[in-house]
Amino acid sequence: MDQNDCACGVNYTYRELEDFLLNSPEVLEVAVVPGPDVCGEVYAFIVPRSGVFNPVRLELAFQCKLKNYGLKGFIEYRESLPKSGTGKLYRRELMNKAACCQR
Repeated sequence: MDQNDCACGVNYTYRELEDFLLNSPEVLEVAVVPGPDVCGEVYAFIVPRSGVFNPVRLELAFQCKLKNYGLKGFIEYRESLPKSGTGKLYRRELMNKAACCQR
């Protein structure tokens, strides 16, 4: 996975999108991966923080951020993200999931 991508001539990184989402008090963990159409879609896999979670507000904020980059984005909420025994995130598993969920 290329950590730097370009949409409509605007550079962004998946980490930048993850940091944006992590700045929300509603998000405990997040991973952003490219969709099947790498240059136009991103998928955010989010573990929400209990008690303060508002999916509508979070979705609107994420879509507004993506609009700046000319991207489409989708959010999937999960109880946990796939990780190895040492805590390393299995991004490939999430990328496979995104590829299966073509919308």
